[in-house]
Amino acid sequence: MDPKRKFFLFKQSKHFCSVPWNHFKVDTNGDILTCVHGSEVLGNVHHHTIEEILSTSKLSDIRNNLKQDLSSANCTRCQRLENTDNASYKFLRDLYNPMFVKSLADYDSNEDFVLNGVDLHWGSTCNLKCITCWGKQSSSIAQELGEPIRGVTAFAADDIINYIVKNQYSLKEIYMSGGEPTLIKHNLNLLTQLRKDLDFVIRVNTNMSFNDVNPLIEELKKFPKVLLTISADALTDRFNYIRRGADWNIFIKNLEKLRTTHFTWRVNSVFFVGTAFTLPETQEFFMNNFGIDDFTINQAVMGHTDIRCRNLLDNTKTLVLDKLTAHQDKYTHNKNLYGQLTNCINEVSFPATESYVKFFTDIDQKANTNWREIFTEL
Repeated sequence: MDPKRKFFLFKQSKHFCSVPWNHFKVDTNGDILTCVHGSEVLGNVHHHTIEEILSTSKLSDIRNNLKQDLSSANCTRCQRLENTDNASYKFLRDLYNPMFVKSLADYDSNEDFVLNGVDLHWGSTCNLKCITCWGKQSSSIAQELGEPIRGVTAFAADDIINYIVKNQYSLKEIYMSGGEPTLIKHNLNLLTQLRKDLDFVIRVNTNMSFNDVNPLIEELKKFPKVLLTISADALTDRFNYIRRGADWNIFIKNLEKLRTTHFTWRVNSVFFVGTAFTLPETQEFFMNNFGIDDFTINQAVMGHTDIRCRNLLDNTKTLVLDKLTAHQDKYTHNKNLYGQLTNCINEVSFPATESYVKFFTDIDQKANTNWREIFTEL
């Protein structure tokens, strides 16, 4: 495409995002979306092939808006997490636009698609019952609640795998989440069919609660670029409470063992009332002990509005805001972390709408725990 036009889209436009020309997400029920925050379902792989879905008019309409520098309803969730006024933080666009800027996709076309990235949430198999999660993404929680376990069928997964393998030479990133991706068979099936000498990154979001020898981890060691995003919201007893079914000692043991590999690392945390007070200490633990300085912070979602940080008591909010602001001031040079901490500060600043007491009481009844002994600041 015309270089000046491309420069405008990537550097000067207000709304442009390259994702709809390069990337798709597979959800646990087979729905296909543009990305993790895309709100419009493009189709479902149990009813149509992935190639058919990527040719739908819905995707064409999303592209048409973005290339005209218009906001798209599909992008509303992502835009809410941007804070461009004070930190120029564009959330997913900060991640994917630099990654896809050299794509051969024609961004002036409403139909062109070049596979550069894929987000595979295609199974909910999980060994944990994390309190910030739900049955749609954890088979263990679904079983506890008597809900159906979600996952893409083997037939539909094979269609997606064949498409990815056919287009692997244009790939920049494969993202595997879940569920727990190290337990999802589709992931291993895909990796065994990919070449091991190409330049894409494989990013895996894992709870690090696997056994000493995990087949997917062993297969990942054969690829040159692997980023493990490890889920850790807090440390020690808080970690065990939040990641229900996990063991902090096993988590650290696996981390220490895999730190000897060529993998790179990111820490992912959920920001909610149980982590707000200790988030700075959690991040600095991984910085100081493991040299990890790449972090993502997810706001509490998955139906858990009662544990959003806006629902903290006023005196706790003051303490949290002081700690977050002091922590943020240390990392003004880290645009990604600074922007995400801004979102956390904004969340705490909202007025309370619900109480978190019943939520924790229900958890304690299931797990025979005592939240007041764990989260003493609450």
